[in-house]
Amino acid sequence: MSKKKMIPAVLLIGTFVILFAATFFLPDKIPFHFDVNGEAGWYASKYFILLLTPVPYLIYHQFTHKEK
Repeated sequence: MSKKKMIPAVLLIGTFVILFAATFFLPDKIPFHFDVNGEAGWYASKYFILLLTPVPYLIYHQFTHKEK
């Protein structure tokens, strides 16, 4: 694997490891959306963050590895 392809994968794994460790210290419900008054309107489980971790990488991968 070339260095250019390895950097995003290492960043993804590193981010996932850090978020996994942080999960033990986060509250059970995390606010994700705030209204105009600054009040939380939508909450998600702390494990939801772990599910969203690969999304930016997958989007990056989709746009940078198009078949020509």
